Amino acid sequence: MTQAVLAEHYDVIILGYGSAGANAALQASRCGARVLIIDKADKAGGNSFVSSANMTMPTDFHKKQKSDGLQFSQYLGEVSQGTTPKRVIDAYVEGLYEIPSWLEELGAEWEENKFERMWTYYIPGLTFPKLESAEDLDLRVYHIKQTDRCPAPTAGRRVWELLDSQLRREQNVTIRTGTHVRRIEREGEGSVAGVLLDNGDRISARAVIMACGGFEDDAELKRDSLGPRDIGLLGSAVNTGDNIRLAQYVGTSLWHMTAEASVLGFQPPDSKFGFGLALRHPNFIFVDKRGKRFINETRLESHRGHSDTAALDGESGKYVHDPMWLVTDAVNVETDRSLVLEVFSYQVVVKGYKWSPYSTEEIKKGWIKKADSVEELSSVTGLPQAELQQTLSGFNEATESEDDFGRRRDSMAPIKAPYYAMIVKPLLYNTQGGPRRNERAEILDPEGQPIQGLYGAGECGSIWGHSYQSSCNFAETIVFGRIAGAGAAKYASNYQTDERIPTKIPLNHS
Repeated sequence: MTQAVLAEHYDVIILGYGSAGANAALQASRCGARVLIIDKADKAGGNSFVSSANMTMPTDFHKKQKSDGLQFSQYLGEVSQGTTPKRVIDAYVEGLYEIPSWLEELGAEWEENKFERMWTYYIPGLTFPKLESAEDLDLRVYHIKQTDRCPAPTAGRRVWELLDSQLRREQNVTIRTGTHVRRIEREGEGSVAGVLLDNGDRISARAVIMACGGFEDDAELKRDSLGPRDIGLLGSAVNTGDNIRLAQYVGTSLWHMTAEASVLGFQPPDSKFGFGLALRHPNFIFVDKRGKRFINETRLESHRGHSDTAALDGESGKYVHDPMWLVTDAVNVETDRSLVLEVFSYQVVVKGYKWSPYSTEEIKKGWIKKADSVEELSSVTGLPQAELQQTLSGFNEATESEDDFGRRRDSMAPIKAPYYAMIVKPLLYNTQGGPRRNERAEILDPEGQPIQGLYGAGECGSIWGHSYQSSCNFAETIVFGRIAGAGAAKYASNYQTDERIPTKIPLNHS
């Protein structure tokens, strides 16, 4: 047996270099810790790099007296339905109010995101307005503004590049990409001792922060946790379940394994990465394998593409609606505007795919099926003609009367030949499951006790469980990244956080 070589020692090792890892590293560094960031990808950034980085905030975030803070905590508690402890949610909301000053200190500018109206991209400020605590709660969606300091076209990339540029100036931060961690090591059953790399080197540390993403690209974990459904990807190519395997080896408890955030979109047949849809006109419907509509297409919240379309047949146990199809007409397709979203897509942000004007190339590739009649539409899609005809006729009639699925009159318009159709499916922004953590970002063992020196942040064991309030994942990477960084630095060196932390509202989780 070959003995591992002790290569180096750091105060804090951070696994994963997306927003959670970057915020943790910067916070730990500002607290005086010597930090090593490890990412297995040659090009770091993870899901954060491709994210739209929208962050839902109460509108009083800029005030000293945050009257909405308590109500937002209560609301998020109702949303979670007991799957996340109150003290964890309270820590999130407390940290949420610090985000603007934290990012502004680094040079970012903060603005409300005024969404362009897209009928297939529905993100309400308040996702669950019927909850008791939602009454009079005013939420808005914010992001980092595109400026000379933050020039990237997408907000997630702006945040990550801002953090990366700062970290590369930090004297006590080392960044190592293209490096695989085999396991996190402990002193027997006690505190964390460091990590073992795939090459056999061992790097010791007093604390380790797990910020290594989710399992969107691990077929077995997806099947066992989310169900045996064909679910594609939007984001990072490297979220392959390392978080779960590392957590299991080191002996953590797991939580939120069935939770995810996904959109309904299109995945090319020769790729595992897809595109969100960007239909700007209401001349469209979704139909299932029976040729029938099954949902209010304009109110399918853009993080519930899987959960809200995953109905099972009670007699066969199979998914009722799959495969699903988008059916639209020339108003949406024969235009120079892209038919797909240009945010949160690995295809667009990383691979640089440009959807062609009038979708001419995508039609040539067979991604989009064109038909001059319902009969031809049935032929090219394999959907039953009689049901298709009835569905289209019924929808077109409803545009002048009342829709069975609750679409408003202004959200419908007749669909006319020539018809265009695409297969659509759930595409994952991210999974939520992983190692369970507490309000101090300490990762817990199966008995609910902190594993000394082990912390978690971001998608790696996200705090969001049963249900998800829109646009809270990215904010969580910042909030719990910072909490984890401060806690790990303090644990490693007994350093007390003070005014050197660059935020106007100091952390208070000691």
